[in-house]
Amino acid sequence: MSAAVIQQQRPVAQPPAVSWWDTFQQNRAMDMPRQLQPWTCSICATDWVLRATGLDPDSTREKVTGEIGYPSCVDENLGLKDTQCVVRVFESYGVQAQQEWLDWPRALEVCGSTTGVLNSIIWQHFVAIRGVTGDGQLWIANSAIGYDGIGETISQAQFERWSGSWQTVTLLR
Repeated sequence: MSAAVIQQQRPVAQPPAVSWWDTFQQNRAMDMPRQLQPWTCSICATDWVLRATGLDPDSTREKVTGEIGYPSCVDENLGLKDTQCVVRVFESYGVQAQQEWLDWPRALEVCGSTTGVLNSIIWQHFVAIRGVTGDGQLWIANSAIGYDGIGETISQAQFERWSGSWQTVTLLR
């Protein structure tokens, strides 16, 4: 009579998953394609954050339009109607997100420590947050380069021009 030997398989050690922050650190300079429709800046900015952080590396603007909620949260007439819709999109990927109104010192702090979307309700445009430049400007991913004189950075003077109107939806670390 032969005895069967049962050998237990040991689980293969898996390296720790790369965090969204680590992925973002490598992707801050990721290209931001131009927006094709004037009302889609919030969609473009949200899509960029999802791709740059690796939360959804295969994200598309079409997919994000549905995730934000067309036409209940975003449409051709008003663009993004409520930033809480973007909070919900980010949180659907298992991260915490928050909306916050900012002054310049807080904008530097937030943009230097996380990513998300940035908007001035006077400017009426959304961009994604890349970080802070060496000379103290906000470094952004802008789907409408040059809109109202803003390219890939926002200076303190540009920010202060619309003081009191800036908000973010950021990922919490």
